[in-house]
Amino acid sequence: MEICMNLKSVALFGLCFITGFLSACGGQNSNTDVAPAIPTQLSISQALFEEKALSASGQLACASCHTDDRAHADALGTTLPLGGLTMKVQGFRSSPTLLYLETNRSFRFEGGQAFGGFTWDGRASSRAEQAAGPLLDPSEMANADAAAVASKVRQLTYFKDFVSVFGLPTSPTDNQIFEKLKQALQTYQQLDPDYLLFNSKFDRYLDGNATLASDEFRGLNLFNDENKGNCASCHISKTGTLGERPLFTNFSYAALGLPRNDQIQANLDPSFFDMGLCGPKRTDLMSRTDLCGQFKVPTLRNIELTAPYFHNASVATLEQAVSFYATRDLRPELWYPTLNGQIQKFNDLPVPLRNNVNMTRPFGQRPGDVPILSAQDVADLVAFLRTLTDDRTAPSGTPLVKR
Repeated sequence: MEICMNLKSVALFGLCFITGFLSACGGQNSNTDVAPAIPTQLSISQALFEEKALSASGQLACASCHTDDRAHADALGTTLPLGGLTMKVQGFRSSPTLLYLETNRSFRFEGGQAFGGFTWDGRASSRAEQAAGPLLDPSEMANADAAAVASKVRQLTYFKDFVSVFGLPTSPTDNQIFEKLKQALQTYQQLDPDYLLFNSKFDRYLDGNATLASDEFRGLNLFNDENKGNCASCHISKTGTLGERPLFTNFSYAALGLPRNDQIQANLDPSFFDMGLCGPKRTDLMSRTDLCGQFKVPTLRNIELTAPYFHNASVATLEQAVSFYATRDLRPELWYPTLNGQIQKFNDLPVPLRNNVNMTRPFGQRPGDVPILSAQDVADLVAFLRTLTDDRTAPSGTPLVKR
């Protein structure tokens, strides 16, 4: 967002705080008195989000895997993120967008259905708790423990400012530093306006300030039609009762039966399966085999920017991701390998658990059926999804629809 030119380019505290008023970031008058930059919770927390020195390798920051220009998801060209002490350890999940999570709540069951929580499996109860995961994960920032993180924080040039703006005691303990660091990383996501821009073409359409093209409008109708795309059953597209803009997720979970990604190093072990809610990263629901294969339903806002798609990065493009929904069951040979003449559907789950896979529309068809979604339908859905991309060069919209 624009703050004295561009907040995203401001290192730590900003470059242009002018006493009494803001001039043109450096100003046209060389005699203008410039006061020292004043640290704020936003400036310090952003610096921490971008701080590679917090990792054991010194090469990885939160921002490395959640980049500005990709809706705070994996950087362009990334299949699966690399981290660890040597920066050669591959994770087995893609980095989801961090945007539009403000109203997400902690993990819970409602009517037997899982909702909420942070990360792909919902094991973190807040953004602060989520931030602790990468700091200590051996495949990410790879710190041994909270004390190792605190030691790195103490060495930062802006440590005293961190202590001041986040209300730490003069000589904080390791645990106090670690807890405030988690709070700071959450604060950044709460205060940076980029995390809730609400200024996409679809938002302008809702406000009556833009018109959808014919293919985009057809895509919207397909998206909402429970007999066609049925996308809105999980990716809520309607405004709330008070005019709240849709987030295009209900924060639930689904087992999509994705193809196994052979580029994931962990998958070289045929006995390894990432099963989301029932493990391996989440451990409290391992006995709930009915939940195996379920992963968080992400927001579709900015989906155009967040390739590759799904938790295992198994689909490269947005067109392919939508096509997966249209053809998974009609033409499974497009997605799954064949072994001894048999198509190995849902091969990223153990055979006994493959009945967990979602069969609601547009899934559930058989080879030879008339397609629920045609190739043109897929193209129209993609056109609509691209209207959900925020404009980072424009002012923020409002959380409520303007009409």
